[in-house]
Amino acid sequence: MEPGFRSLDTSVAGPAGCVCIVGRSLRAACCTWLILTSWACGGPSTPTTPAPTPPAPNPGLSCGVERWFVKTLADQDAGTVNLSDVTAVSIHDLNALPSHCEAGPDRRSFPEEFRVFEISGRVIFVAHEDDRDYHLAVEDPIDSTSSVVTELADTMCAGAVMSPHLAALRSVEGMFVSVLNGASPTSLVGTMVRIRGVGFYDFDHNQRGRSKNCIELHPIVFISR
Repeated sequence: MEPGFRSLDTSVAGPAGCVCIVGRSLRAACCTWLILTSWACGGPSTPTTPAPTPPAPNPGLSCGVERWFVKTLADQDAGTVNLSDVTAVSIHDLNALPSHCEAGPDRRSFPEEFRVFEISGRVIFVAHEDDRDYHLAVEDPIDSTSSVVTELADTMCAGAVMSPHLAALRSVEGMFVSVLNGASPTSLVGTMVRIRGVGFYDFDHNQRGRSKNCIELHPIVFISR
């Protein structure tokens, strides 16, 4: 360095060992640059707190197993079932539909399972089952050899609680209470009822009131005396 002169250079140390050698006039700019590039030089980053995961919606009680989402109108095809398109049929004629008494897949597989049927008949058996459904066996008033199982779903259960037709399923629970009028469900035995329900083929497990072809109305979507 020549006599009479002094260096205008200075060093500015950055984070994690980064250094900028500049003249005084550029010191401020260099410091700004060091701050902005601290990440590239290995400077510490501000930790971020991950957002909390929202709780999963309550899927309802665990109630049944076999073809459960089809039974409770909560399967992937349930939205295509039109509850307003109702076919009135005798229980005798319902028994004459194609037979499917084998265990089916966990989705709607037969044309009858996309339809709503309305029947009138005499209640011959009522039970509150382990899966929380009410099982009502109904026989044809003219042909006592023809009967059908109808099932009222519990909307507290997984399946029904997730159904696109949940409002209708809750409505029919209220209808059932009105039909009972404060009496026990077994008081319905021997009385005439009118029931609408979605066609469903169950496998043959000696269920009381089983139809000849294993079709049921499951779930019930309307009931009255």
